[in-house]
Amino acid sequence: MEISGTLEATFETKEFKSGFKKREFVINTGGDYPQSIKLEVVKDNIDKLDTIKTGTEITCKIDIRGRLYEGNYYNNILAWAVNVGGAKTEKADSPKAESDLPF
Repeated sequence: MEISGTLEATFETKEFKSGFKKREFVINTGGDYPQSIKLEVVKDNIDKLDTIKTGTEITCKIDIRGRLYEGNYYNNILAWAVNVGGAKTEKADSPKAESDLPF
């Protein structure tokens, strides 16, 4: 899945006793009904957020994760790729029109 918007806020990196690190940030989706959505990054993407200024348009490839812990359900949105600007699209080869066929 992908989500695009403007980087609204970036928070400090959290490090846990296990050595695991994560960093949370918020993007605003804009449009008629803008939403401020908190996502998180881990590993190499933590440092990538340092280079992106608040107000920059970004696109994130995401996974939604959920878990049960001590009787409560929790959801996280993990951004595993963060790109500055709009979504990158790959141009697929278009099929030939009938008039282009050799027979």
